[in-house]
Amino acid sequence: METNMPHSIAAYDYQTIRQLFDDYLRMYASRDDRLMTYFSEDFSGFTGGGDFLVKDREAWVAITRQDFAQVKEPLRIELKDLSIQSLADTIAVATGFFTIHLPIKDHILSRETARLVLIFRKESAGWKISHSSISIPYYLVRKGEVYPLEELVERNQFLEEQIAERTIQLSEANAALQRTNQILAREIAEHHKAEQALRESEAHFRLLTENASDVVWKVDSDYRFTYISPADERMRGYRADEVIGHHVFELFDEEGIASLMKTARQRQEAEKNGILTGAKTFEARHRCKDGRWLWAEIRSTPERDSQGAIIGYYGMTREITERKEQEKEQLKIEKLESLGALAGGIAHDFNNILTGIMGNITYAQLFLDATHRSFKALVEAEKASVRAGELARQLLTFARGGEPVKKVISLQHVANETVSLVLCGSNVKGIIEIPDSIHAIEADEGQISQVVHNIVINAAQAMPEGGMLTVTAQNETLCTENSMSLPGGNYVRLSFVDQGCGIPDGDLKRIFDPYFTTKPSGSGLGLASAFSIVSRHGGHIGVASIPGTGTTVTIHLPSINEEYSPIQTDAVSQTIGDHAGGIILVMDDEEMIRKMTAEMLEHLGYQAMICENGSEAVAQHKAAWESGTPFSAVIMDLTIPGGMGGKEAAQHILALDPKAHLIVSSGYSDDPVMSDFATHGFSGAIAKPYKMPAFRQLLVSMESERKKLP
Repeated sequence: METNMPHSIAAYDYQTIRQLFDDYLRMYASRDDRLMTYFSEDFSGFTGGGDFLVKDREAWVAITRQDFAQVKEPLRIELKDLSIQSLADTIAVATGFFTIHLPIKDHILSRETARLVLIFRKESAGWKISHSSISIPYYLVRKGEVYPLEELVERNQFLEEQIAERTIQLSEANAALQRTNQILAREIAEHHKAEQALRESEAHFRLLTENASDVVWKVDSDYRFTYISPADERMRGYRADEVIGHHVFELFDEEGIASLMKTARQRQEAEKNGILTGAKTFEARHRCKDGRWLWAEIRSTPERDSQGAIIGYYGMTREITERKEQEKEQLKIEKLESLGALAGGIAHDFNNILTGIMGNITYAQLFLDATHRSFKALVEAEKASVRAGELARQLLTFARGGEPVKKVISLQHVANETVSLVLCGSNVKGIIEIPDSIHAIEADEGQISQVVHNIVINAAQAMPEGGMLTVTAQNETLCTENSMSLPGGNYVRLSFVDQGCGIPDGDLKRIFDPYFTTKPSGSGLGLASAFSIVSRHGGHIGVASIPGTGTTVTIHLPSINEEYSPIQTDAVSQTIGDHAGGIILVMDDEEMIRKMTAEMLEHLGYQAMICENGSEAVAQHKAAWESGTPFSAVIMDLTIPGGMGGKEAAQHILALDPKAHLIVSSGYSDDPVMSDFATHGFSGAIAKPYKMPAFRQLLVSMESERKKLP
């Protein structure tokens, strides 16, 4: 409680005096005499319960220190009243009454109030304490109201013993606490280490899953996504928020759903029988955001709870579209190879039959005048046989490819024959504008016919409502630098212009790709095989198209820079006997061909001997050579089922007689030996079925070359 704040004391001075008074009490309560720095130089004060006036500041401090030493612990002073009065401008007095509480529970120094009087003087350095008087009523001291010091010492000693004992207990508890803290610290460190490892593991997992090319995913037991990596957006175009929560069935086509259900049934059956299943792999087509479908391989592993029950699945999805396409293409190739083997056998046997038919037809023509009633029928039969032979060769080339067996041919003739054959009975009109001045080419007639056939078929299919197909040709000389990257030289340019629907730009870039087709029933091999054939002939094929207007296919093939000169049938009779004669050995496994060929040779003025296989041919050639009457030539069938063929037999004969003249003949017109006969030791080659003029021309050419030898 504060009273009497005279108006004559300035507020600042009042606060300073009050602060000094409070600091004095705190010094007294804390047993600290450092407040003497606020005393005046002429400080005076009463000590000893207020009995002795001490005017020397240092002496007062010394006496006060003795009093303070009796009670070392801080006291609590409860201020009851305070009065501050101004005696003059530089003199003020503060009187306060208070109760002193000893540092012992429920004990006080006096039940009465003590009094403190402080006199302040304002000096040049500020307000200072110039006098102190603190007192307790004398009668109270005599009556023993002051707490006995002896008992206080004893109590303090008891307290110190308790404190010591408690300190020991606290030390032990503190040691135990330190040990516990150390254990906790280790556990916390290990926990922090585990948390750091977990964070690093999560970061590593996130780095792997979010940057992997394969899609990482998790689904619950109902097959709904709970996580999917960003790779799915790169693969299928869906963001994670567009997938999570959705069922996996929404991704697959019906076949993929069936594959998943089959895998799930197998897993469930195994789990029912107590067999814990692991990872399962299956394939399925996935739907993409842009409407595409792609193939993917899914590897799924079950996620289990602590009891081993399946609570979901996790795994990876890898796109295998390219692999599936390769497998599909490989399957097509394998089917094509099987077809090739079948076609080869058919072509060989068919050509053997055609050889007998065509040989006999051309042989019969020799004995008939062109005006004979049967001559025209034989000519038509010969044309039909030629077409049959070309179809067999086209089938073989389509299925197996092969090096071209080249001869000089007329593109005019090939175009006329093929276009009329393909467009026969259709609503497409073919116009062929190929002049006689077009140069001949050296090519495989069957393969070039197939190219023309494929192009005409495509043109007709592009004009379902009818239209016009124009075929033109012209001679061209290409310089070394040309847009088609062909060697400089003489070429024939053959063009096909239709009025069809045209080809979109996107498809135009892929028309020569194997198996690419825009037709539901197409195989995608027509233009691919045409490209292959033209390339093998050293030429170029190109396509230009305007959608809705039409398409132009242009082919460049090397020419011989001369017009085509067909061999006339009557030339045979004119040159019969223009050779030195001799004996020719005919080796063929077909009796009909052996007899027919022997008759043709005899008509041409040769003697003929026949045999069935290579072993017989080698034996007969050896006998003739050793007798001094070697064969003028040996015509050898390339393939002999179950026996030695022409290729092997030729090596045996040439080993005995390097100058032997060997002619290879085969129904496999695309066999490499036929296109490169000289490398295998043959002097010539003739493909089955062969006609009389071609057969004779080969023999005359071979005989001419033989005469040039020394």
